[in-house]
Amino acid sequence: MKIIRDMSPNRYMVLVKFKSQELADEFYINYNGTQFNSIEPNICHLVYVAQVDFRKESEGGAVPIPGLIELPNCPVCLERMDESVDGILTILCNHAFHGNCLKKWGDTSCPVCRYSQTPEESGENSCFECDSTESLWICLICGHVGCGRYVEGHAYRHFAKTNHTYSMQLSTGRVWDYVGDNYVHRLIQNKEDGKLVEMDERSQRVNDEKLDSLTLEYTYLLTSQLESQRRYFEERITAVELECADKIAKTEHRLDSMVDLKATEGQDIQTLQKSKEYFEKKCEQLSTQYKKVLNQLQEEQAMNRSLLNNQQHWQSAVQRLEEDKQKQEKELKDTQEQLRDILFHLEAQNKLSSETGKGIERYPRTT
Repeated sequence: MKIIRDMSPNRYMVLVKFKSQELADEFYINYNGTQFNSIEPNICHLVYVAQVDFRKESEGGAVPIPGLIELPNCPVCLERMDESVDGILTILCNHAFHGNCLKKWGDTSCPVCRYSQTPEESGENSCFECDSTESLWICLICGHVGCGRYVEGHAYRHFAKTNHTYSMQLSTGRVWDYVGDNYVHRLIQNKEDGKLVEMDERSQRVNDEKLDSLTLEYTYLLTSQLESQRRYFEERITAVELECADKIAKTEHRLDSMVDLKATEGQDIQTLQKSKEYFEKKCEQLSTQYKKVLNQLQEEQAMNRSLLNNQQHWQSAVQRLEEDKQKQEKELKDTQEQLRDILFHLEAQNKLSSETGKGIERYPRTT
């Protein structure tokens, strides 16, 4: 959104950029031709803008010539308000009129919004800070009500804070200039008929001959103050716009960083998802292999238990065979010894037989 204005008072042009055509159509339907508020007759005019080009002065761009502005119309006589022809008076509700037109108006209220221009001090009026009802002053710029400097001095503190120069005393209607530290004029609105009259230092009514010049002087003073306030608030608005633009730029930068981070994280998530699927498949394969190996292990354990049982059986059988073998070897050794003894006996007999001849009687064999 960008606000554009020229030297015309109370006239602004706002460029609004929407995200979509549907939002622009909805805004156009809801606000085109409607009043800005209930007390002003001005209405809002909306037009579609297809493209906006910004050019520097070096590229051929130029700003409007200062001083060439369209003069506003007086709401009473509908004529142009030219200060060089007739005095212009801006009242409390910020509506401007010709001095003579407002003088002819028979009511104390504003001809446009009916706002009362003669605020009277009552029990409802009080200082905005301390709630005091004595010596009340109202700021002619923003309407702030504060107590006088002889009570708590909140009206003067408001001037020191906001630089709003002019303040009017509610009880007398006199306007005080804080910069000059005096009353700027003696122009007071009559409570009987609402007309502007001049008062001297003793609060006595002055002749009407100087009324027009005093009205014009008051208009120039108030206009200069409003112009300074306009520049002040425009500087404030510019500072806020720059601050908002800086915040928007930082936010957009953070948003871009977050978008890039999100894209990177999305790629990482996809990679991790693929890795997860791969490892899940690998885990399933390993789980199948584990079950298979576990079954084989159980089979081998059963086989080992069977072999162990067989081993114990065969070990006992081998032990028995070894015992039988040792027993047989012992018996064989005994037999061999007996056979050797027999052979020795036979050899001895043969030798004896050979020596004695055939006539020697054979002895019977002994074992």
